[in-house]
Amino acid sequence: MPLATGSVATTPSPHQPDIRLVVITPMVAIFVRFANTYFTTLVGLVGAGLMSDAIPAADFLHLVLRCAQLSVAGAGFGLLKDLVTVFGRLENKYPLLSGSV
Repeated sequence: MPLATGSVATTPSPHQPDIRLVVITPMVAIFVRFANTYFTTLVGLVGAGLMSDAIPAADFLHLVLRCAQLSVAGAGFGLLKDLVTVFGRLENKYPLLSGSV
């Protein structure tokens, strides 16, 4: 039986809090990972651009825009890796659909 969001697991002791489940779909998890990687890379690149001349920019806004463009590559690569992981697990779960019996 699949887990449903909002299910509550009751703990044996009244001094322990009950556990409430929140189910996240794979696509939401992939989006959250993409956003995390993107913003982590963006902050790192902006910091590097502020501390050195490694990323040439006329002003701060230009630096942030250039770093935002550069951050897409790293986050995009992570997105592809996560999609390969999800679809690889789906292939293992449903081998007849992929033709690999």
